Amino acid sequence: MINLLSVFLGGGIGSILRHLVCMRIGSHWAVMLVNILGAMLIGIAFQFFMSRTDLRPEIRSFVVTGMLGGFTTFSTYMLDFGNLVNSQRSGEAFLYLFGSLAAGVLFLFAGIRLAKIWW
Repeated sequence: MINLLSVFLGGGIGSILRHLVCMRIGSHWAVMLVNILGAMLIGIAFQFFMSRTDLRPEIRSFVVTGMLGGFTTFSTYMLDFGNLVNSQRSGEAFLYLFGSLAAGVLFLFAGIRLAKIWW
């Protein structure tokens, strides 16, 4: 239960931070900046928590899943890709990377089209 609370609180903070950055910049470039910054921050956090096994798992949940996940889901996407590459699963990693992107764009436009039909 404490893990869920950690993710909840961190996610709220991360979402607020994303909102503030996007308000300050005010264009799609803000989203790109958030995504790139989030990818770097999750890399730093991942390595930090891998080297600091003495920390409680709730802290990792708060920072990685909560705050950085709330800041941008792109960071988690990049971490999963990196973990697959580091696990010597490059084929699967690139299928995941480009498949997620292609399917995401396809389903975005499918959702727009469905919404136009329904409303």
